[in-house]
Amino acid sequence: MSPVLKTVQTTLSLNKLSSSNYPRKEKKLLQHGSCSFPINNVQLSFRGELEALPHVQTLREFPREELVAKVVMVRFDSTILLGEKLDLSSQSASKALYTIKYLHECGAKVILMSEWSRKINPKLLDAQAVADILSSVLQLNVIALRCISCKSPLRREDLQKADIFLLENLSEYKEEVANCSKFAELLSSEVDILVNDSFCQSHKVLASTVGVARFCYASMAGFSFEENLHQLKKIAKTKKKPYLAVIGGGNLKRNAAALQFLASRCDALVFVGQMSFQIMSALGHSIPTNLVERDAHKAALDIVQFAHDKNVLMSYPKDFWCTNQHLPTELEVFPAHGVSASWLPVDLGPRSLEEIYSLVTNSKAYPFEIDWSVAYHDASQPLVVDIGSGNGLFIMGMAQNRKDLNFLGLEINGKLVRRCLDSVHQSGIRNAYFIGSNATTTFRSIVSSYPGELVLVSVQCPNPDFNKPENRWSMLQRSLIEAVADLLASKGKVFLQSDVEAVAMRMKEQFLQYGKGKLHLSHDQYNIRINGNAWLEENPFGIHSDWEQHVIDRGAPMYRLMLSKSTGS
Repeated sequence: MSPVLKTVQTTLSLNKLSSSNYPRKEKKLLQHGSCSFPINNVQLSFRGELEALPHVQTLREFPREELVAKVVMVRFDSTILLGEKLDLSSQSASKALYTIKYLHECGAKVILMSEWSRKINPKLLDAQAVADILSSVLQLNVIALRCISCKSPLRREDLQKADIFLLENLSEYKEEVANCSKFAELLSSEVDILVNDSFCQSHKVLASTVGVARFCYASMAGFSFEENLHQLKKIAKTKKKPYLAVIGGGNLKRNAAALQFLASRCDALVFVGQMSFQIMSALGHSIPTNLVERDAHKAALDIVQFAHDKNVLMSYPKDFWCTNQHLPTELEVFPAHGVSASWLPVDLGPRSLEEIYSLVTNSKAYPFEIDWSVAYHDASQPLVVDIGSGNGLFIMGMAQNRKDLNFLGLEINGKLVRRCLDSVHQSGIRNAYFIGSNATTTFRSIVSSYPGELVLVSVQCPNPDFNKPENRWSMLQRSLIEAVADLLASKGKVFLQSDVEAVAMRMKEQFLQYGKGKLHLSHDQYNIRINGNAWLEENPFGIHSDWEQHVIDRGAPMYRLMLSKSTGS
């Protein structure tokens, strides 16, 4: 069992008994005097399989009546709830918020705790500022408490001031990462139940997760944690090949056992974060000393050898975008083995991305399970897909004009998707549908399951910032274009347009470059020239997207082109 799962088991399985079995006064029996509590104090067997993960008690299963008047401590994920741009429509945010609201509705006193940094949100100045943010998001009053810094245990009378409280920033206390028993006891003073809702911290042995659990008579997973665990189990059970793991982050030595576990299950390990430098160093590449973890070299060598013995492909970055440490606004691409001393890698370079996209494309993407017969009245009709459908005006207008076609909008903004689906429902249209998704990674998985032919794909007015190298993730990666070229029916069309000529030119170049020779320009349709380039003068469909209409209303030009798929492809 990997270290991640060991910690999950230890944190959530130690205290599963209800209050009727273990009264509160006996919770100190699990106390340890030392300021560290190693995970191996709890004997866990290594089985090498994710399926060996034991049952984890969840808040969903815990009797509601046992929460009434109890003091419940919630370890929440600050990266979900305290980010600068909180998307309330996302499943992770809604589940995390529901954990807190559910406890409040059940009549429990709720004490929130987490770590946070101004790196994720400059507004996180102190506990009071965080309490104000949480109050706004929850629409409930959250009171900031000062008991950790004062080393003063929480008293029952303190809990009469409100129903939801927030402890101080855990990242400011070294006792948190040391899993100090005395610190854990301080955190858990007057606490009956621990709810761990921070799945991303489960690979760590912390006072706020493992330590506190030993002073509470019941510990369980919150709704956000439960959902992540469900997805982990679901992915682990897949029998599809190849099985690819993309690995980021650092501290290779600490994560060595988990990496060997992945190598025993996967067909390829793709390193993209700080650990990639340790792997490259182990393979003999020259790496700047400031990027190498000195005590991780042997562990990296062992992983490389283990993967080699298992015939597991190991992929690592071939180039990086780097920023000049003296001139931070300067960006330049360097080969992975040739980063200059005054430059700092900040993201993957184009060669690295192409290799990853190629690997991912050849792997089985996590499938979208869509019941097309529910989405459309007749799912056998030819399909039109609008990538980045926005407010849905193009899809809705086309659907009303062409009842013989089905229309699908793919949009990453969840709020817009819900609004569009509401419009579809209210209008009674049965040949239009919208899915909230990043088409770059899901287009192939979604469209390949459609029972009819794909006859048209449109990309209209993407954010012009995608033309800049630092924003290259935003639109039209190679994997998406290759998927369009593969899935488009013979003689199918690709419609591209933008109000920025450079963006339209780049889209054309990318489709011709990555279209596998299957796509060509429909030259007979181009009837205007702007700056020497031929474009379509009018929208061939007569239906405008919302941004296109805005551009036309202000009298600015649109740059349009159409590509066709060769009949022999």
